[in-house]
Amino acid sequence: MGKRILSALGAAVLILSLAACQGGPEGSSVLEEAPSVPSGESSSLEPPSTSGEEASAPLAIPEDTTKLKVPLRMISPDEEKEGDFPTGEWSYTTQADVDACRQWLADLKAGEITALYGEALPYDHYWSGEMSPEDSQKVVDLLRSIALGLAPLEKGNPPTGGYWGVAIHTGDEAVSLGYNGEWVVFTRQGKGYIFDGTDGTVRESCGEIEALMSKYEAQAPQVTKRFFGDEVQSIYALDVDSYLMAPVEDGYPESKVIWEGLQNRIQSGGNPSGYAFVIFTEDDKEYIYLNDSQEDTALNKYCQAALRDDFLHPSWFIHMTPKRMVSANNITDKDKLLALAEVLKGVMVGEETTVRSGNTNPDTPGGLVFLRITFDSGVEYTIIGYLDSDGKDGPFSIHTSDLDKTVYYQSMNGSLGRINDFLESNS
Repeated sequence: MGKRILSALGAAVLILSLAACQGGPEGSSVLEEAPSVPSGESSSLEPPSTSGEEASAPLAIPEDTTKLKVPLRMISPDEEKEGDFPTGEWSYTTQADVDACRQWLADLKAGEITALYGEALPYDHYWSGEMSPEDSQKVVDLLRSIALGLAPLEKGNPPTGGYWGVAIHTGDEAVSLGYNGEWVVFTRQGKGYIFDGTDGTVRESCGEIEALMSKYEAQAPQVTKRFFGDEVQSIYALDVDSYLMAPVEDGYPESKVIWEGLQNRIQSGGNPSGYAFVIFTEDDKEYIYLNDSQEDTALNKYCQAALRDDFLHPSWFIHMTPKRMVSANNITDKDKLLALAEVLKGVMVGEETTVRSGNTNPDTPGGLVFLRITFDSGVEYTIIGYLDSDGKDGPFSIHTSDLDKTVYYQSMNGSLGRINDFLESNS
């Protein structure tokens, strides 16, 4: 639902932008004329009738003495069923639309609510669970209070990033209300309405709803610990053939699928090619290789999705055990070696790699970065790279002596420069 709403909001931004570019007197509102209802048809919001230009009567929010019987449950897109969040055609709003929406919210009684769902964007850290009955009641009270501050959207292109929405089911119908910082969006009876949400009351009430959602997100237990125990430190997705790894963060909507899928797998199953997940504990690591079987379909999907993220790392840097480092160039001090390991584990690279057998030799000394790491097993990593004109990023390679393979990467986000800075300050 969240993504659908954002898509609709993005389309609305485009409409506004086009309207602004296609004429109209200088200084005029972007929306000079609100969408009208065809003659003989009533608005789907069934607004109260008004005569002439008479102003709407002041709205009062009646006291609601009923109690909410269902808690608000946060749901992710993969959990959502058709009808949980109503959809509709989006449009801008007349004053009649505003009046009808305000009246609906004012008349809402907590005791009539049969289901209450919430969603939030972005999904990088997503709480999935239920609020307490008390906090769920607060959400309903805050939704009702928003009615006082709604207004037609008259001009401007508010931002569409960062969004939360709540769906309210009352037995005979379902509506949704969401907020993105400046727009309030309301969906009912197959239509979606975009309101100006910059009023102080709206901002305050919506901010309190968002704070309640954040409160539960912060309290949610880490899913890795919930499914694997306290010994799990982190989990990475691995492209075995390209020697790339990406962290799988707690809180993603698909986290539960990944953790449960890995827990049910036989450790070290599959073949060492294609894709895998690596589970790191405090003292060890476990590779779970995936195959093309139906059992691994979902795990392959989520592994590949994680590897399309921006945070890609050379697999040998993530794989290595820092406390087994013996020397790095002329550095033998344990604390300095551990500090170097932190730098290397933070190296970010592009998704394009080249793998070759054997070692490589530097082509030119210009902008050269050279690092040789020896481990207590006798294995050596040899890193050779070239800084760009800013002294930050450039191509580099890693050769490992045990496999006698060299992988070529492109440094990203100044990673190679940070390695060079560390070596220069500790030489």
